[in-house]
Amino acid sequence: MYGLSCYKTFNNWYNTLSNDLNQVRCKSYNRFLDYSKIPKLQEDDLEEQYIRGSGPGGQATNKTSNAVLLKHKPTGLVVKCHETRSLFHNRKIAREILLKKLDNLINGKDSLESQEEHLLKRDLIKKKQKRKKLADLKKSFEERENLNK
Repeated sequence: MYGLSCYKTFNNWYNTLSNDLNQVRCKSYNRFLDYSKIPKLQEDDLEEQYIRGSGPGGQATNKTSNAVLLKHKPTGLVVKCHETRSLFHNRKIAREILLKKLDNLINGKDSLESQEEHLLKRDLIKKKQKRKKLADLKKSFEERENLNK
């Protein structure tokens, strides 16, 4: 393939790819969330243990100490993480999970999870109202134009 035919083939392929990407939408609430109240994790407050993992993977996971048990001393929250085979990634994930739990415990309704849940509920209510409004408009149009079957 050379020249114009190659360009047309690539252009058609690219357009189908970009159309597929445009159809998938994930709404992000990050800009609406208040991150100022998130507690900071102090390394002195954490007790970290590396324990042997379990589950699928056989000997490779059962013999290596790549699972992380993380305890927050002041609150007593405990998190165990064995999502990957990498100790480094498990440490990172365990800290993220502990931070979420600590945020929920300390902030309650002002935690990031509850803020995001509130925004999601608000959007669902707006969508429901919009669907109802459009259905009412359609119904009134059908009655006005005598389109009832």
